[in-house]
Amino acid sequence: MPEPSRIRAAAVAVAVLALFAASGCGGSKSSSDKAKDQACSAVSDIKTQVNDLKSLTVSTDSVDQAQKDLQAIQDDLKTIQQQAPNVKGDLQTQLKDANQAFEQSVSTTLQSLQSGSLGSVASGLTEALTTLENSYQQAFSGVKC
Repeated sequence: MPEPSRIRAAAVAVAVLALFAASGCGGSKSSSDKAKDQACSAVSDIKTQVNDLKSLTVSTDSVDQAQKDLQAIQDDLKTIQQQAPNVKGDLQTQLKDANQAFEQSVSTTLQSLQSGSLGSVASGLTEALTTLENSYQQAFSGVKC
């Protein structure tokens, strides 16, 4: 019959090994999961920015706000572009395709707000933002974060 001290020592060794094994499992997110979280957070932020733009009332002051929101969207698009290659599965393709499709619309809208007189830009703001919203819906409707 084994000695009680040997049984205790074996039990302690098993417990320590179990703790080491458990700490390596699920203790931190994989790089793919982190990339997905960052990309999906950017997608969510774009939706918020588009909704903010949609609610702007047309005025010369709203042009400045629209430019800030569009710059924030461009930053989010950069985040998606950087993180999408690290995302696994179908979501990677969804993010890349949506990003590519929406990027041009954002650039075009931002350029239209930066050219021309303030009055003419403000008058075209509603149409530009409606086009941007439609482009967002088309580009990101298939993204399942």
